[in-house]
Amino acid sequence: MTTPPTRQHTGRLIAAVASIAVVAVAVGGAIAYRQGPEPATTSYAAPLGGSPSLTPSSTPTPTPPPVVPATKTPLAKPSLTPSSTPSKTPQPPSGPVALEAAKLTQGQVPQHAYQFNRTVLGSGKELKVPTSDSLMDVARLGSGVLATTAGGELLKVDSAGAVVRRTPNVMTLTGTADQSAAAYATTPPVVVGQQTYGATLYADTGASQKSLELPDVQSIHVLAYAKGTIYYKASVKGAERTLKLYAWTPGAAKPTLVKTVTGDVMAVSSDGRLASALPANNTGDGCSTVVEIATGKKRFKTCDYRIAGFTPDGAVAIGTPAYGDSYCSNIVTALDSRSGAVRNQWSGCFYRAVAEDEQHLLMVAVVAGGGQDPNTKLTVVRCTLDTAACERATAVLSTSLIDFAR
Repeated sequence: MTTPPTRQHTGRLIAAVASIAVVAVAVGGAIAYRQGPEPATTSYAAPLGGSPSLTPSSTPTPTPPPVVPATKTPLAKPSLTPSSTPSKTPQPPSGPVALEAAKLTQGQVPQHAYQFNRTVLGSGKELKVPTSDSLMDVARLGSGVLATTAGGELLKVDSAGAVVRRTPNVMTLTGTADQSAAAYATTPPVVVGQQTYGATLYADTGASQKSLELPDVQSIHVLAYAKGTIYYKASVKGAERTLKLYAWTPGAAKPTLVKTVTGDVMAVSSDGRLASALPANNTGDGCSTVVEIATGKKRFKTCDYRIAGFTPDGAVAIGTPAYGDSYCSNIVTALDSRSGAVRNQWSGCFYRAVAEDEQHLLMVAVVAGGGQDPNTKLTVVRCTLDTAACERATAVLSTSLIDFAR
């Protein structure tokens, strides 16, 4: 693969989806195991079955009266014989859960930022990006937003919704998990028939900005801004067909080549510990390898799934089909990031999947249409990693694009 992808929200399909609607009973059975409400101060998303409203109730909850024993009869001694009653602990399903997204119950809105119709929602104030162009990538930065357009312009939008800066020739953008900083790169305009080189990598905290000149770079794609380090892949002059992983600490005079990870890196975990990579030089081998960045230790290799991301703690790897030729992925898989064992799977038609937190995945699911169909309807689905139970995190929306912030 010679040129890093600038968009990843139109996933590829291994095979046409044939049975989304006929097994909704499996989803209903999984939803029966939903947890009870968590406190509003938790760092995790509201559990399945929680109220879709974020407004706390103003009605105080009455304190129940103390329970008084009816008699003073001593409690019976516990039996030493093991109970034959089966455990009620929910167990994940043994196969893929087929999602009929339109029929799922409505839960809490996404706690991960996402864009819809040039508006950024979730994990902060709703902000409209004032442009007539289509948005590509978005990232929250403090109380504002950074957004790249289809024309390659980066717009910095403040908390009032006003554009305070425009940067041309930006096609790659990502932000930190805590929304305190963002990284992006500018490249020269492409000239047909000519080789163009050079890029400038930026680290932006909103209050300050640092940059690094990369004169020999031909292609660059920012992957992650994790633990104070920006990870990006790039090809350089003399090795245009080979993408390598680099790390840059903002303020340092030069980047560092990450020699422990080889191949075309597709994802770096938000804690900076893990990377997934495809084979180098576009060999056609779709097998993904998960590697520890610090040591180069290979966790596992899979030829069934393309590892597209990780949960924030790095415990779960998110897989989509290794091969496909359509506009969506027909299955999303949660794998143990140490062994590669499948934990849960969901079948349907999905544009993109990300981790909302350590316990939940968010997936953009096609309800109707898809691709370039003008009648396409989408929704964001939340699924728990423990039981595979799912709910809708947004209404069903008439749109051809919902995408998550980077």
